[in-house]
Amino acid sequence: MSLHRPSGLRAGFHAEGFAGDSGLLHAGEQWVPEQFLIEPHEHPVWEVYLQQHGSTHWVAGGESYVLHPGHLFAVPPGVTHHLAGRSGNHHFYFAAIDREPVVRRQPALALPWPKTVVHREAGELTHAFAQLVREVTTRYEYADTGLTLAVDHLMLAVSRCLAPAAVPQLAMHPAVRTVKRLLDQEFHERWTLREFGDRTGLAPAYLAELFTTELGQPPHRYLNERRIDRARQLLETSDITITALAVSLGFSSSQHFARVFRQLTGTTPTAFRSSPAQ
Repeated sequence: MSLHRPSGLRAGFHAEGFAGDSGLLHAGEQWVPEQFLIEPHEHPVWEVYLQQHGSTHWVAGGESYVLHPGHLFAVPPGVTHHLAGRSGNHHFYFAAIDREPVVRRQPALALPWPKTVVHREAGELTHAFAQLVREVTTRYEYADTGLTLAVDHLMLAVSRCLAPAAVPQLAMHPAVRTVKRLLDQEFHERWTLREFGDRTGLAPAYLAELFTTELGQPPHRYLNERRIDRARQLLETSDITITALAVSLGFSSSQHFARVFRQLTGTTPTAFRSSPAQ
C-alpha cells in the first residue's frame, strides 16, 4: 500500500495498492482549495464520496450534482465523472471498492445496488469512513483484518443508506431524536437552541431540559463531545493544521478549540498529536 498527498491539496492523502482480497482499490480524505480540480475519470468499480464541509459541483454520466455536507455521491463502474469548475474550499472522503470480495465475505450484502449515480443525504456514513481512514493511516496489529472489517463496515453502511429507512428500537422523544441526529451528523455547524426549537417546534428551554433528561447532558456538552471525538481522530490520522481543524469543526477560534479540548481530554491538541501513542 502506498500513501501520498497529491499536489495542490491543503491537507489529506490518497492511498492505493491494497491487497486485492480486501476489495479496496483506493481511498482517501482530502481538504481541497478552491482552485483544485479533479479531471474526468472512471473506475471499474464503485467509487463512493462523502462530502464533509463546503459544497461541490460534480458531473457524472452527463448529469450535474451539487453536494453539500453530509451528501453521499456514489458512482457506478464505468461512469465518467469529474469535479466541475471551482467550488470553494471543501473536505471529503472517498473510496473505490470492488463489491465482489465484500459479498463473498458478507453474502447478506449481495442485494444489487442501483445502476445509476446515487446522490442523497447520508451523514451517518462519517463514522464508517473515519474508521476506514484510521485503518489506512495507522499501523495497528492485525492490520489486514482491521482493513477488511473497515471495508465491510463501509459497504454495510452504504447498503443501509440504499435500503428502506431504519426503524428506531430505543424509545426517545422525537424532538430529542432529531436534535441528536443533527449533532451526530452536522457537529461542524454552529447550532443554537433557538434553531433546534425552530426545527422541532418546542420552546428552546423546554427542549434543552428534555434533551438533558433523556441523554444525561445538555445539547452543548453533547455537541462538544462529538466535536472532540472527531478532533482526536483527525489529529491521529491527518496533517491538517490545528487552526483549520478548529474552524472545520465549528469552533470560533483555535483558542476556543484548545480550551474545550483540554477540558474534555486533559491535554492540548498539540500535545495529543505529538504524543508517541499517536
